[in-house]
Amino acid sequence: MDDAVKIDDEPAQGLHLHHHLSPRRERVMFATLGFTVTLAVTRGITTLLHKKGAGPNGGIIIGGVHIHHFVFGMAGLIVLGYVWLLLYGFEDKPPRRLFRYSAFVYGVCSALILDEFALWLNLRDVYWERQGRESVEALCIFGGILLWGALIAPFARAVWHHFRGHPLPARPR
Repeated sequence: MDDAVKIDDEPAQGLHLHHHLSPRRERVMFATLGFTVTLAVTRGITTLLHKKGAGPNGGIIIGGVHIHHFVFGMAGLIVLGYVWLLLYGFEDKPPRRLFRYSAFVYGVCSALILDEFALWLNLRDVYWERQGRESVEALCIFGGILLWGALIAPFARAVWHHFRGHPLPARPR
């Protein structure tokens, strides 16, 4: 191979997440993103169904039973647990992108479960009653946005410097 031609497996320094966030912080960022997006979408859909008069049994009904999104979140977490076990079973160091996807899915499943916290706390459907709607949704969305901002700060700073023409040096590994 010609010494003048160097092939590097690493992308050039720039706006790449792995140059600015540790793997752990990156996973938390993707989980927070999944959580925040899912909570906003879920609340939007359920509010729309409720406003259109779907009533307490609006949504997915199988055999006359309303299937809450909590069920999908629990099933997703169970499947995800096995996926995480398998990720470590095939390779000593699985590809980072698999952990990004699985972290995002973890955030999605967590939002589906925690959005119906009042259901499993009260053991009855209080989603549209006072117990189910008070500050929990505001705190969750606000907390998610704050957490996202705190976790993405190193990358956001790099974006700011990149567009100003002063890229930051790469993080030491």
